[in-house]
Amino acid sequence: MPELPDDVLERVFSLLPIKQAVRAGLVSRRFKQVWLFSRMLHFGRWFTTHHGILEAVSIIDRVFRAHAGPQIQSFKLYIDPTDIEAMVRKWIEISISKGVEELELNFIAARVEPFELSRDLIDVESLRVLKLTFCEIDIPPNLTSLHLLDTLILKKVEITAEMVETLILNCTLLATLELVRCDAIGQLKLSAQNHKRFKVLKVGDCSDLSLIEINAPSLRTFHFYGLVPLFLFEEISQLKDVVLNFVPTKGFMRHSFVRNIVDDLARVSVLTVNSIFLELLNDHNVWIQGISPNYEDLKHNMHGLPFWYRNLKEFQLIMQGGVYCNTYDIAAFLSNCPMIEKVFIDLNDCSFEGSIYWELHQKQEIESFGFLCCLKFVKVKGFRFQQHEHELVKFFLHKAINLDALAL
Repeated sequence: MPELPDDVLERVFSLLPIKQAVRAGLVSRRFKQVWLFSRMLHFGRWFTTHHGILEAVSIIDRVFRAHAGPQIQSFKLYIDPTDIEAMVRKWIEISISKGVEELELNFIAARVEPFELSRDLIDVESLRVLKLTFCEIDIPPNLTSLHLLDTLILKKVEITAEMVETLILNCTLLATLELVRCDAIGQLKLSAQNHKRFKVLKVGDCSDLSLIEINAPSLRTFHFYGLVPLFLFEEISQLKDVVLNFVPTKGFMRHSFVRNIVDDLARVSVLTVNSIFLELLNDHNVWIQGISPNYEDLKHNMHGLPFWYRNLKEFQLIMQGGVYCNTYDIAAFLSNCPMIEKVFIDLNDCSFEGSIYWELHQKQEIESFGFLCCLKFVKVKGFRFQQHEHELVKFFLHKAINLDALAL
């Protein structure tokens, strides 16, 4: 690099994370001051734990005091803000004043309360990526900035459903929204019908969430983890990748909440669910409640459901907890997926439910299911050579007449 002028070198080194920029200064005296112009100020978990809180704070503060560059493109911070709130705010303010585009603040190490982010630290025009963990934020209803925001990830953030609606309405370039353990959200109503770039929505473990209503024509990926809420999908015609990882509850689970989204998933090409999804779809709750339905009713619970997943290419199933799901449920579901090519099943140390009903009725009915002509690959993780696991493998070997590989 000796032939390159100093201004070009400064530009190159300014794009390095601060740690690499400091290392470059140790290689040559010519690069000794390049860290002063670093645009990537990243102080992650390793940095804080390696140096200890006092030394980490001292180093970070020195970097911000000495920073001589015109821009801070990315500021990432993992720290316990207890007793240094004013200093943390100052670092954020300096980043904002230098046009920060990516702001990632993780305060999960805080000893007591979440870190309070005032609206002036959020309502920032230059932000493209905002990732917050264990924060309390204030989103004004008359939000004026964040028009460039592309990615918003909130974990353990005290945010209301109204604030989320404000963000969606204002951030028309938003492509990714992730909400994890945001317990103040009761009903998530996502109206993104005018958004052209909104592709990814992930919602996880929001304990009070009872309703998810989505109107997002451009949405392609939807991942959900938590108790089964009521889903209302208005426009999701581009949805291709769905994960539904339901958490079991001690009480009665509403199978109708799952059944009412069956048609909405018709265009999906990759579907990942856990066994609770199949149980609710096949209405095993009648057995849980101690009711004995007649055979003809149960026989058509899933196999006769009016859904046809012609676009589904890949199906992933995670067995969970004390399951009532068995080989029949899996076979009945796949029989409605004529173009399925790949199946992944994680047994997860679970045992299939063995019952008289399976022996007398379901085991024989599987034989009447059609062939899975497009199925090429099957992987069963956690196979332990138990009887019902053998039945599952037997089903695939019998029905997948063009199978290329079976991995156990």
